[in-house]
Amino acid sequence: MKRRSLLLIALAALVVIAGVAMVAYRAGTRKARVELAALQEEMDRLLASEKDAAIVKRVSQQMEDIAYQQKAISDQQRDRAEEQSILATRNAARAEMESRAAREAESKANAAADVAERERANAERQQEIALEQRDEANHAKNVADTLNRRTQARSLAVSSQVRREANEPEVADLLAYASWYFLKNNRGNAYYSETFKALTQATDGVPRYRVKESGAVNAIAQVPGSKGQCVAATNYGEVEWLRASGSDGNVRIASQSLLFNPDYDFRDVTVQDGKILALSHNGPLCVLDFQGKLDVVALPEEDYFKLVPVGGRVLVAGRRSLGWYAGGALTGRVSLDKSLSTLVEREGVICLFYADGSYAEMDAAGRITDKKPLLGEVVTAACYDKGSGCLLLGVKDGTVYPVNSYNRVLETLAAHKSRCTSITMLDPVVITGGYDKNVFIWNMDNLLFETGLNFREELKAESVGKRVVNSQEIPTEWLVPVDYAFDGWTLAVCGDADGKSVWIGTSAGSVMLLNSSADDMAQRLHGKLKRNLTQQEWTRYVGVSIPYMTFK
Repeated sequence: MKRRSLLLIALAALVVIAGVAMVAYRAGTRKARVELAALQEEMDRLLASEKDAAIVKRVSQQMEDIAYQQKAISDQQRDRAEEQSILATRNAARAEMESRAAREAESKANAAADVAERERANAERQQEIALEQRDEANHAKNVADTLNRRTQARSLAVSSQVRREANEPEVADLLAYASWYFLKNNRGNAYYSETFKALTQATDGVPRYRVKESGAVNAIAQVPGSKGQCVAATNYGEVEWLRASGSDGNVRIASQSLLFNPDYDFRDVTVQDGKILALSHNGPLCVLDFQGKLDVVALPEEDYFKLVPVGGRVLVAGRRSLGWYAGGALTGRVSLDKSLSTLVEREGVICLFYADGSYAEMDAAGRITDKKPLLGEVVTAACYDKGSGCLLLGVKDGTVYPVNSYNRVLETLAAHKSRCTSITMLDPVVITGGYDKNVFIWNMDNLLFETGLNFREELKAESVGKRVVNSQEIPTEWLVPVDYAFDGWTLAVCGDADGKSVWIGTSAGSVMLLNSSADDMAQRLHGKLKRNLTQQEWTRYVGVSIPYMTFK
């Protein structure tokens, strides 16, 4: 039993041991598997690392090979670089030498360029000097040629008058025209006396008429709108209506006596609205029509001397009073404190010049305002030309002064040797008369000013401008007037309605009609020329220095 019990215990122990062994086996097996798996994983990892190491080794071997190759290449490049460095050093030295040579060449080139520039500038200057000398030579030649033609023109004018006296009118006409032509086209003075007189002789001459009673012709007035007509009044009470007719040297002046009364001493005359107004020295004012019908307007006692048309009225001027004539009567009489020497209407204002040299202006309402004198002398004759705006003043010693709209005296025209008595202007021609028996005709386009402006431009200039000189321009010949001497004092000059002729009255009772336009006479003369100068005539009168020309 005991033995059975032991057997059972032994069997139980065996079972327990077997169980324990089984459990232990199973645990060992599981652990072995885990370890085996770990070992397998480690082995896989080692195999992978080995493979990577092999790859890395192979790559390293390749990289090493590449490095050796690159080293070889680098050595080659280094050797080549050293060679290039040596070559570069040589080239740098050569370049430095070439640069130095280039700089030297550049310096030489710059110096040569400077020399060339100086030579070019000098050549240009020499060329400029040559051109200037050429221009000066051409200018000198032009001046010489111009002066030669001007001189020749004067000689031709004298020759024209000599040939006319020798009864050779054709040659005289040709020489007169050639004289004008050379002056006109060479900036000369076509109003040179001998040329002007030659033209006058070749056209109408100077037709003359003597009033019936031979009284002094104190006043002449044009008939507005009627060419070749005027009214003349004398100190012997004569009023005559003069009419010119004919042409080409056959002009005649016919007269119709409208009034004769020795009790009247007419000092001025004007034509207004178809009526003739003649003012006697001590009055009255005679108003006539062209049929001789007379109305006598009594005037207060005065020393009357001037009629001034202003608008539709006429200002009647005495030495010490003024009054307006209109509607057959004298109205608005104004007494003066000083004696008048003359007066003139200027753009609606009456310019009053006193015998003591003072000056005043009167408006349409009769208000008189003292002004600064335009001149420092006594004005004895005045004329205002509306077309040009020029006021002309003649003084006691015979000098004439053109004055512009700003009251600036433009020039001194040394005209007459005694008192200037009358002035008229047919733009641009000024005609003056005086007690020296002379008539002067001035072409104001030949008036020279230091400013370089011409007469018309100076008329518009308020002040004297700067001097303007054109050295290459041949200057216009200086203003020299035509001088005509007639019988007796020249008491009246008056422009005709044709705008180019002037009526002249003298103390000897003569009335002349003179064409004051040289250009008009030359144009008319050109129309009547029958032939040209022959070559022989040209050589004789003109000479060989001026090429032959035809005028016909």
